[in-house]
Amino acid sequence: MAKLLCVAFIVLLAACAPPKPTTPALTPEAAAELVHYNAKAETWITYVKKQNAACSYKLDLPDQTSQPTSIDLDHIVSCANRPSPKEFDASVSFVFDKDTQKWTVKRFSS
Repeated sequence: MAKLLCVAFIVLLAACAPPKPTTPALTPEAAAELVHYNAKAETWITYVKKQNAACSYKLDLPDQTSQPTSIDLDHIVSCANRPSPKEFDASVSFVFDKDTQKWTVKRFSS
């Protein structure tokens, strides 16, 4: 009987534990806004558009059902809906900041 009560108590404690915090999905709109407000990314797209006005960022986000805390995107510049030339290529890494509960740009490289 004591073992049964002990097991029941452990199950009760496990059931009362706070749920694992969920990481909200990074939306395409939020990702575009983060890149837009990143000084390095904004400077890069300004330079690229001076060379080819048809170029812009294209952020194809992966499936986020596994609730990732970081997302890396490569080849984010496209020109006229085609991949950009190699000299205009860029990549970005997003990370979810658990303290502020917001997505941020961890790294932008061109």
